[in-house]
Amino acid sequence: MKKALAQNPNMLRTMIGLGLTLILILSYAVYSATIDSAYYYYHTTNEEVEPEVTDQGLSESNTTQTWTFTTTLPTTWMNVSFIELKEGDILTLSVSDGEWYHHEMLGSDEAETFSCIEVDDGYEESNICSKSQSHSLDVLETGSVIFRGIVSPNLPISGLGSLYADSLEEAENKSLDLINEHSGTRIWTITVESDSEINAVALVPEVEFTQHELTKVEPFTVDPVTEMIWSVAALVGCFGMVLIIPLIAYVASLAKERKENREREEAVQNNP
Repeated sequence: MKKALAQNPNMLRTMIGLGLTLILILSYAVYSATIDSAYYYYHTTNEEVEPEVTDQGLSESNTTQTWTFTTTLPTTWMNVSFIELKEGDILTLSVSDGEWYHHEMLGSDEAETFSCIEVDDGYEESNICSKSQSHSLDVLETGSVIFRGIVSPNLPISGLGSLYADSLEEAENKSLDLINEHSGTRIWTITVESDSEINAVALVPEVEFTQHELTKVEPFTVDPVTEMIWSVAALVGCFGMVLIIPLIAYVASLAKERKENREREEAVQNNP
């Protein structure tokens, strides 16, 4: 380091100047990317609806009962519950058009790893929903039963989604296409099959689903000043680590040189 500085006295100044220049350039790049994002948020309603359920009556043997209800708007969650079903009963929910997703762990707090959209990303996934036009649930013990399903997993369950677009207009069109893709009239059929006769008066399903309508689309934004401050701090820290080592070596070499000069002077004074 000492020899390098002797050959080029401005090397330290050049390193510091280059470091500051890189910090400014990268800070501007981060700031530009922050204020000019290609990601957009789309907001939808997240309304819980209880549809009108129509009783279709019992079968001739009085061991099977069916009900129907209709959905028209894009739907995510679908819950069908009974106050009491008997052990051994079979609860079936089917839709007239399309498919929907079900898993016995849906809505459970114990389902830490869960997905209704299987993604081939090289990682092993667990608790993946099955997709079908009709799903059945075996009642294992007498009591209340809740049958949960997801109709459209591509819709934002929380009412807030994001997408990539080149402009706000394109983002609005993509959002509308997504909502319209999952719209349409669907007739749902609930069926309960039992080994014994069913009490048609006592057995009444409660249905609840969550529907979505597009409300607004807006660009993804963050506070550019705050982001720039954090970015500059990170860059200063990185380049600081790079500059600290040569600075320490330079200061150590100066201290060593002063010590050697002082020892020489003392030696000359002691040996005239």
